[in-house]
Amino acid sequence: MADEVIEVNIGPDGTVAMSVLGVAGMECLTETEDLVQLLGGNIESRELTDDAYLDAEQDDQNRSWH
Repeated sequence: MADEVIEVNIGPDGTVAMSVLGVAGMECLTETEDLVQLLGGNIESRELTDDAYLDAEQDDQNRSWH
């Protein structure tokens, strides 16, 4: 199984950028919900990667075959 990583970068001006790796489907939104609240809860923009549109169950099946 691939590692699931949440990367958080805080810029000099206090802006926060968060990247989620290794999570298929929209589960990334659930995985980061508590962290977003701890960081103030204000989301100015959100960009979803191609992985966000994968079916999480299908991704698990693909991992089994590789």
